[in-house]
This record gives sequence, structure tokens and C-alpha cells, in this order.
Amino acid sequence: MTAPMRVPDPDDMLPHGAFRAPKPLSQVLIEVASGQDERITLGDLVTHLSSRGLAPLILLMGMINVVTIIPGSSTVLGLPLVFLGLSLVIGARSLWLPAGLRDRSFDRATLERGILKALPWLQKIERLAHPRFWPWGQALLDRIYGALVLFLGLMVALPVPFGNTMPAISIILLSLGFTARDGLWVIAGLFATVLALGVVLGFAGAATVIGANLLGF
Repeated sequence: MTAPMRVPDPDDMLPHGAFRAPKPLSQVLIEVASGQDERITLGDLVTHLSSRGLAPLILLMGMINVVTIIPGSSTVLGLPLVFLGLSLVIGARSLWLPAGLRDRSFDRATLERGILKALPWLQKIERLAHPRFWPWGQALLDRIYGALVLFLGLMVALPVPFGNTMPAISIILLSLGFTARDGLWVIAGLFATVLALGVVLGFAGAATVIGANLLGF
């Protein structure tokens, strides 16, 4: 029996040690959306998204939090952001998740619809972001970035009504800046982080007051 012919990967034809350009984030998202199984586990999702390192993975997880509407998804998708931020703070280059969290699964069709909504936006952003105004001290910057992601991930995971969107947008802006080494996007992300904190505190305060009134306090 003749073995099927394998179409060579262009990257395989590069000389040993030659530079291999990373896949565009939009292409990584398309690969995540494709698949035959009806459900996809969080572990498989992280494996796909981590092909370009932690910052792109954080960016894409932030986008999924914004565009994917799945009941209870903010807590499940917010926790990986917490672990990603912690990984950066301690200087890790890969993401570890507890087995129980890695095995959590989502409907692939629902996830695919969310990704398709995000693609046009991401493709436009990919054309706008480029290296500029980037300081030295990358190791320290990565840890500061990790601390911000950890903080924002906790806000995303909180069960605050409508409180996860703004922190997720902040994560997107910060991650875009760190992925492309673009200082302007990082500055935008810092402003959005301050705004996100105000929004979450406002919603949490309002929910507390309403709950107290309903209980008669």
C-alpha cells in the first residue's frame, strides 16, 4: 500500500537556523475555530493559542471574553488569565492549568461564532500595531505586565454583572502592545485599566446597594 503523499510545509524548506516568521494571530484563531469535534476543552484551546507565547495567548483570551457569550464563561475564561498573569510574574514561559480547569469544555460552534466576530477587528489591529516607543528592561516589563493581567483577570472572573467586558478590553490593549512591542497601545491599555477598575467598582457598589434594599437592610 502506497503511503499518502505529504505536501511539504514551506517552513520545512528553510535552511536550518533560518528565521521562521510567527503565524499571524488571525490565522491562529482560524485554526482554533476549525475542528471536527462538537466540543473543545480549555486545555486544547490554550495549546492552540500558546503557539506564539504568553502575550498573544493573553490577547486572544481577552478577545474571547469580550465576544463569546456563553453562560458562566467569564469565570471559566477569566481564571486562565489569572494563571497567565501569575506565570509572567514568576518568569515562566508556558502556562500551567489545574486538570479540572483544563478539562472544562465549550461548544465549538458557539466559540466559532465568537471568533468569527473577532477576526475582522483583529486583522485591522494587526495592521495598526508595530514596534515603537518601547523601553529597555524586558524582564521587568514582563513582570509588570503579568501583575496587571493577574489583577484584571481577577476582575474578569468576578461574578459582577457586565463587569468583565472592560477589564477584558484592557487586557486586549495591553497584550497587543506587548505582542507588537508598541508603547502606544500599552499606554492605551493602562488608561483602560484605570477605567475598568472604576467600572467594576461602580457595578459592584450598585449591586451591593440593590441587594441590600431587596433584603431590607
